Amino acid sequence: MTTYRRNAANQLAGFTLVEILIVIVIIGLLAGMTTTVVVSARRSVNNSIVSSQMAQLSMALDEYKNKYGEYPPDLSDSTAVMRHIKKRWPRYNVTYDQFLQHIQDGCRISSGTVDDTGKSNRDGQYVWDVRAYVSPLVFWLGGLPDKHGVPSGFYASPKAPLGVSASGDPISRPGRAKKEKPFFSFEKKYLGAYTSQYGSELVVLGDNGLPDKGADYYFQPADKNSLWDDSLGAYVYSPAFCQGDYPIVYFRPSVNMAYGAKFFYLTHSSDPTDGVSCAVPYAQDDSPTWYEEKRFQLIHPGDDGIFGSANSTDWRVVPSKQNTSLGDADNLTNFIDSGTLESLYD
Repeated sequence: MTTYRRNAANQLAGFTLVEILIVIVIIGLLAGMTTTVVVSARRSVNNSIVSSQMAQLSMALDEYKNKYGEYPPDLSDSTAVMRHIKKRWPRYNVTYDQFLQHIQDGCRISSGTVDDTGKSNRDGQYVWDVRAYVSPLVFWLGGLPDKHGVPSGFYASPKAPLGVSASGDPISRPGRAKKEKPFFSFEKKYLGAYTSQYGSELVVLGDNGLPDKGADYYFQPADKNSLWDDSLGAYVYSPAFCQGDYPIVYFRPSVNMAYGAKFFYLTHSSDPTDGVSCAVPYAQDDSPTWYEEKRFQLIHPGDDGIFGSANSTDWRVVPSKQNTSLGDADNLTNFIDSGTLESLYD
C-alpha cells in the first residue's frame, strides 16, 4: 500500500515530455515577443534621436539663410558655389579652383599643421574633401577643423575666411586669429571620416551593377591610420555628421543642377560592389514636384544603413512602393515630422 502511494505521488509530481515541450514553446514565444518589442523600442528611440538631430540641423540652416540670404550650396554646382561665396564673403575674391585649394590649405592651417612658431604638428594635420554630399553640412555650418578634427568656425578675416588670402598667402599667427562661431556644434563622437574606395578616382555603378568611372564617389568609413596621405602629409577624408555610424546626406537644389541630378553612393565594405546603396532626392510625384523644393533635403539611411537601391541614380517618388526599395522604407528625412518614409507609402 505504501509503495503504491509513493509511485502515485511521483507520477503526480513529475512532468510528461509533452508538457515540457509545451513549456519550452511558450517560453520561446514569449522570448520572441519580448525581443520584437525591444528591437522595435530601440528602433523607435534611434529614429527619435536622428529626427531630433535633423530638426536641429534644419534650424541651423534656417539661421544660416537668415544671415546670408540663402541656404549653403551642396558644392555640386560650381556656379552656385561662387554666387554663394560672393554673398557670404564679398571681399574674398577667388575662383572656384582657388576656393577648393584654399579649403585644403585652410584645413592645414586651422588644424595646426604649422603652428605660430612655424613648427610642424603632425597630430593636428587634417585636410578635408568637402565635395561629397555628406560634407557640406559640416563645412558650411561648422567651419574648418581644429587640431582634433572638429569644426571650429571660419576665420573672421573678410579677405581670408579660410586662412588664406586670394593671393595664396596664409594669415599671420593663425593660432591666435579670431574665428566666427559655428552655426552648429558638431560633437566629435558624431563625426565620421569617409574616404573614396578608389582614391581620387570617381566611380559609379555601370549597367552590370559593377563600378565604372563616372560622376560620383563610393565612400566607406575609415579609421584614422588609413586616412594618412604621405604625399600631402595629412589625414585626408570627407567629414560627415553621423547618427548610428551612418551619415546624413545634404541635397540642395540650384539653378544649374536640379534635385534630380544628385546622388550619393555609400558602402560599408572594403569591396565597393558589396552592400552598396544610393541616396537620391525624393519627389511627391512624377512631374517631379520635390519635397522641400526651395529649401534642402536631409536624408539618413535608418537602422539598416541602406539609402536605397544602388542600381539607379534617378530620383524616387514617395509615396509609391513601385519607385522605391526596401532600403528606402526606413529612411529618415527632414520633410517627415515623425516616422520613416514608409509612413508616406500608399
